[in-house]
Amino acid sequence: MNTRKLGMYLSGAMLSILLVGCSSADAGSDSDVYEFDTNFSASASSDFIKHVAEPWAEYMEEKSDGRLKVNIYSGAALGSLSSGYADIEAGVYDAGFIIPGLHADTDVFPSTIGDIPFLLQSPDLVPEVMGPFIEKYGMDISDDVTYLGVTSTDAYQIFGEEPIKSVGDLKNKKVSDSVAGRIELLKTLGAVPVSMSNADLYEALERGITDYAVYTGVGAIGYKFDEVTKWMTKADVAVSVMPFYINTDFLNSLPEDLQELMINDLGPKFNELCTEMYINTAVKNIAKYEELVAKNGGGVYEPTEQEFAEWKAPIKKQMEDWAAEATKRGYDGQAMVDYYTELLETAGVDVPK
Repeated sequence: MNTRKLGMYLSGAMLSILLVGCSSADAGSDSDVYEFDTNFSASASSDFIKHVAEPWAEYMEEKSDGRLKVNIYSGAALGSLSSGYADIEAGVYDAGFIIPGLHADTDVFPSTIGDIPFLLQSPDLVPEVMGPFIEKYGMDISDDVTYLGVTSTDAYQIFGEEPIKSVGDLKNKKVSDSVAGRIELLKTLGAVPVSMSNADLYEALERGITDYAVYTGVGAIGYKFDEVTKWMTKADVAVSVMPFYINTDFLNSLPEDLQELMINDLGPKFNELCTEMYINTAVKNIAKYEELVAKNGGGVYEPTEQEFAEWKAPIKKQMEDWAAEATKRGYDGQAMVDYYTELLETAGVDVPK
């Protein structure tokens, strides 16, 4: 081979190597590690972090052969739940919850139907009911976030110095809550809703800024409500529906096999862990709260069926009001309520007529 031909051959070979190298870099190699951030409001020592976030991180590394690594931020370190939608869209962090009740003025609105009280009262109902509902009405809320499934907290209870034995006990009482569906119920029952962050509840109860706090049995132990309240009224007002989303740009930056793993395996696994934790831990934590407050003459009060009838009386009207608001926003509100009712009844829930 003459010198000129040899030079052309070597140049072509080098160019091919460079092109292959660039192509491989663009696609990402099997040895690349992709890190992403999640942000949760639960404290670092909470059951949520210990039994959901951390096991999920381990599961993810195992299923991805170490190619996916998640950084878990607790205590709302990267942003509060109320800014979750904007934060995930903007990439402040890559994955987290977008709580419908805290984003009712956005395209997440359809999912606020799950906040109507006394319908979704257990986490195991949420995938069965809200899963199909969100797939029909709430999946594509933004090009910037991708839906990974839905889970929920355990049911919300009411904590204070006295048990609530009739709705009259709520008259003119300051009750903290932050979700529109429950706030509407509290107003109807004569209470004065007070909105504040979860992190402020302990001090508000301690200082009498609020008379009662509406919160979960699981979370109450984490926030040490037993130190500032004596009674839990076990009303099972509602769960808090928690759709889980990931930043679309981050998802699309992953190789195709990891994108599929995230959507078809890791997302569902996260929601499964979350649902299981809230179901199992709620029973344990309510019993723990009862044990702790018993020392000060407190306990857990469960309203009778007759008392519950008073609590639930406004729900039919609240469903009608939700349909009217949805229609006002350009949705077919009645069709949405009808579909939601069908899903609830299929799941065995008694829906007010």
